[in-house]
Amino acid sequence: MPGRTSSPLLSTRRRAGSGEERGGASWCYDDHLAVGSMQETMMLNDLPLVPHSPPAIPPPWRVVLFTDFAGEAVIMARQLLEAMGHKLVGIVTSPGPRGRGRGTHLDIVAAAPRGTDVLVSNRPAHWAAMLAPLRPDLIVSASFPWVIPDDVIALPRLGAINLHGGLLPERRGPNSFGWAYRLGDPEVGFTVHWLESGLDTGPILGQLRVPTGDGYFDELLPTLFAQLPGLMAGALAKVAAGDPGAPQDESQAFYASDFDEEYRLIDWGRPASEVHNQCRAWMALGRGGNPGAIGIVDGQALRILRTRVTAGDPTASAGSVLQRDGDTLVVQCGDGALLVPEHAPVSIPAE
Repeated sequence: MPGRTSSPLLSTRRRAGSGEERGGASWCYDDHLAVGSMQETMMLNDLPLVPHSPPAIPPPWRVVLFTDFAGEAVIMARQLLEAMGHKLVGIVTSPGPRGRGRGTHLDIVAAAPRGTDVLVSNRPAHWAAMLAPLRPDLIVSASFPWVIPDDVIALPRLGAINLHGGLLPERRGPNSFGWAYRLGDPEVGFTVHWLESGLDTGPILGQLRVPTGDGYFDELLPTLFAQLPGLMAGALAKVAAGDPGAPQDESQAFYASDFDEEYRLIDWGRPASEVHNQCRAWMALGRGGNPGAIGIVDGQALRILRTRVTAGDPTASAGSVLQRDGDTLVVQCGDGALLVPEHAPVSIPAE
């Protein structure tokens, strides 16, 4: 900003007790900090959002990463950016709002490259003033627990892009994978899109899709993660070319909110395929969720952790145990049965 003589981020790190060196990266907590002047903050808030058709700009770019993925993701992002001729100049991570954090922020600090500024903050209103001195060309968000404010999106000359866990526009929001299983989607995946004011609404730069299959979401993660670098490389190439992205079809948009607790209790009278999807949905929750559908089996409440549809006995009553083999159960449903190889006892609070 005009007249600025020092960086809030750098000056904060110089305060006694406010900063450390971890993994060779300079980092700070934004706790009770005064960042920038009121005039500077107002000027940042007045910046217009970057349009989604920036001119093509060759490398190198100065990139700031927003993430709470584990430290391995930081290493992958740095390697990808360097391979494309760009520089990771800053990382923003966060403990997250209550119930939404992953507890990975210290791992991210440790994984940050030497000389990279790292901001650990739960105060979105401070970020624009603290990041402005880094002069980012591009912001990349990948699994971040806060909505990134408009004044931050406006900082980089190329704009900001986001890696969303879910296929847009059908699965916006924090619980996209859970709803994909609940509704029986044939595919799951990731989307890279331009960031704008709306939640997960910006034009799409690329998608990664894999068949949902009959298994559980964690079984798909190795395949998905192996293909993420290619997805991000393609999206960055489109950014370099000035690609505005494909607008999302708002008529297909669905906000994947957290599940109501009423959906947790299994009704064994429903078809086995529906109960299977319910169990899979509760094991594919977004951040901060308490996994596992709950079923009453022989009078005991069980947290159901793994299931598979199998043949049942049409003469048996729903919820009855057709077979026991050690901990493995076969439970009759309204149509067919479920093999339950993994479960755990759970207490249900009295109403």
